[in-house]
Amino acid sequence: MAMSLTRNYATVGGATLASRLTGFVRDMLIAAVLGASAIADAYIAAFLLPNLFRRVLSEGAFNAAFVPIFARRRAAKGEESARHFARNALSSLTILVISALVVAEIAMPWIIGALAPGFATQPQKFADAVLFGRIAFVFVGAVIVAALIASLLNAMGRYILVAFAPLALNVLMIGVLSVLVLWGLREDMRSGLVMVTTVLIAGLLQLAIVLRGARRAGLDLSIGWPRADPDVRRLLWLTIPGLLLAGAGHFNMVVAAQLSSSVPSAISWLYYADRIFQLPLGFVAAAIGTVLLPEVARALGVGDRSGAAQAGNRALEFGMMLVLPAALALAVLAEPIIDIIYHRGAFSAADSTATAAILTILAAGLPGFVLVKVLLPPYLAREQMRLPIIASLTGIAANIAVTLLLLGQYQHVAAPVGVAASAWVNAAVLAVGLAARGTFCLDPLARRNVPRIVVASMCTGAIALGLKMALHPWLAAETALALRVLALGCICTLGMLAYAVMLHGLGITNTVALLRALRRRKPN
Repeated sequence: MAMSLTRNYATVGGATLASRLTGFVRDMLIAAVLGASAIADAYIAAFLLPNLFRRVLSEGAFNAAFVPIFARRRAAKGEESARHFARNALSSLTILVISALVVAEIAMPWIIGALAPGFATQPQKFADAVLFGRIAFVFVGAVIVAALIASLLNAMGRYILVAFAPLALNVLMIGVLSVLVLWGLREDMRSGLVMVTTVLIAGLLQLAIVLRGARRAGLDLSIGWPRADPDVRRLLWLTIPGLLLAGAGHFNMVVAAQLSSSVPSAISWLYYADRIFQLPLGFVAAAIGTVLLPEVARALGVGDRSGAAQAGNRALEFGMMLVLPAALALAVLAEPIIDIIYHRGAFSAADSTATAAILTILAAGLPGFVLVKVLLPPYLAREQMRLPIIASLTGIAANIAVTLLLLGQYQHVAAPVGVAASAWVNAAVLAVGLAARGTFCLDPLARRNVPRIVVASMCTGAIALGLKMALHPWLAAETALALRVLALGCICTLGMLAYAVMLHGLGITNTVALLRALRRRKPN
């Protein structure tokens, strides 16, 4: 059965949206159980690297390295040669993962010390983070191996199972956290231990799901001693820059947490704000990163430079159409969103205020992060890593410089300013590089649509602000939760309706129309 690129965007984006929505429920329960306590800081610090790998891999880090090599191998040497490469790559990666896990388990105190240096003055928080980290890193190993298998399935055009497998984590966590809430275990070390163990079980389950999908696709992924293969060596060499490129935004969040670790509760506040920030970013970025790269690689593989450029332009429109109004909505509605989602149980009103301030600032960087996802595939499909790595490192450097400059005076809000600055610096360097190479430029349709999307988004933001002011009594903290949810829902619904009407009036009808030019037919 044939599947269009439009449907693939919808499938991956829909699965990511489902993951983010169930993630909201999970994070609401985490906030209710742990709040922004010392246990919460320890739990979140232990998962800084595991969550980095999980998020980066789910948004295409292995795709960035694996898909172009697999596509070239299949086109040049045939299907069997490509599958041999995949088996060899899996064997090599499994050996590396096991070796890295052994080292990480031994070195965990030093890893936590580097990730959260501010914990050094709080011995119990540090000890809890080390214990949680040792369990969490086994989860990392399972997720890394699962990600390579998922990249193989994506390269074969099988998106659905891969897209929905990560939901296992949220489903299991929601069940376990619900039990902890019913038992009344709040800000308790036992709760943290149960939670981190559940995450490990979810990672193993995700690996089992993609393995089953590979077997159903007729793939022989038996692990043996790897044989010499130059493409496997190239894959392994490209994996580290691939992780850096696909996860530039997440690396910046880790840096932000690291620099903020001396401020009490700052790591927790940053985590809770980031979870909401990831909803629009994950929906758009994962769809673009997972589907756009294979499309660009296929186009370039047959010498269709026009098709590759067209894919990039349509992805830019798709991303901006969704992310610009989302960024403005997060900035305008940060306070009621945070208060409604998190303010209960161990999560206090002061925690809500601090988290909302962070979310407002992060929203300013949202379009920059999506631009990075749109601008990377033209480099990755050509296996050109040098300038994207420079762009990513430049962004990280900007993050560190801005955060350190502001940290003394602005405390917990300094780090999100640095994160937002890093996204725009990264995107700017990538754009300049593409312009200099002449490999990507706005086509007439994009030059027509993007300014209109900007105008419609700004109008939508103004409408949301006006509605927030008009419904302020309904959004107040002392108002019943049901009325606050209703008021926020009305603002979002009316804003989306107004945005849709403006897009239609400006000649931009819907997502399908924007992506229609991209439609390709390929085997499932």
